[in-house]
Amino acid sequence: MTSDVSAGETYARSTTISRIGAPLVVASALGSTLGILIAQFLDDFGDGLLAEILGGSAVVYNNRAEVTGASDIVWAGGFLLCLIVGLLSLFSYPTQRGHGVSRLTFLWMLLHVLRQALTQAVLLPFDSDGQLAMAYDTFDAPPGLDVVIAAAGGVGLLLVALSAAAAFLAFTPHRKLVSTSGKRLSFTLWIAVVPAAASVFLAIPFFLPDAESLVIPTLPLTAVMFLATLAAAPGTSTVHGPEDERAVSPPWGLAVFLVVILVFYLAVFQGGIAMDPRQWG
Repeated sequence: MTSDVSAGETYARSTTISRIGAPLVVASALGSTLGILIAQFLDDFGDGLLAEILGGSAVVYNNRAEVTGASDIVWAGGFLLCLIVGLLSLFSYPTQRGHGVSRLTFLWMLLHVLRQALTQAVLLPFDSDGQLAMAYDTFDAPPGLDVVIAAAGGVGLLLVALSAAAAFLAFTPHRKLVSTSGKRLSFTLWIAVVPAAASVFLAIPFFLPDAESLVIPTLPLTAVMFLATLAAAPGTSTVHGPEDERAVSPPWGLAVFLVVILVFYLAVFQGGIAMDPRQWG
């Protein structure tokens, strides 16, 4: 009788740890969605903030910033703010404790914020209508500097994507899920690539209507960098995971928080908020 119970418990335990679990995948998708929202907000807020600093005025919407009374240099504000916040978050990430939903969400936030800035740098020589390109044209820059900035942005984006593999693998519920290169590839697919792709669709309602900003057509690009994360996962053998299975609670709080943000976006933010508090009311 005792041996039968022990064998049953062993089978149940091995069955449990052979799967990632829906709560972790859902939490990752919701965290990526929030990361996209924060990145876009910082980009627009940075543009509006620089416009106000330089004597202009700005109105920030749920998907864009409208600036008046300032030169095109203000369009570098979003790039700079995202880069600064992203780097600060990157250095503070190791201080985060545990491997729960809050840390996973923080990881997605810093990745998307850095992606928002570095992607603009990569596209600088190729997108003359881009915001960073318009800001760049206000300077008398030496020839070829835009290519150097784009190359640096590309290298930075690649390094961030590759190093993210170890960060995502650390969220494994059990070391057996990342014990081989094939399992590490599968785990990264489910915790990073699939949630990144799902968040593209989850983020769409937050940016409607999109006629003026064109944020939605660029959303699929947010998942591209995580293909490099997936490619790096099989060779990332420094992450071993816990000996005992680590449970992840359903991310109800994060889901409710996103619903609250959606209501605010559609009810208030969609109509625009002036950067100058004196214009409120």
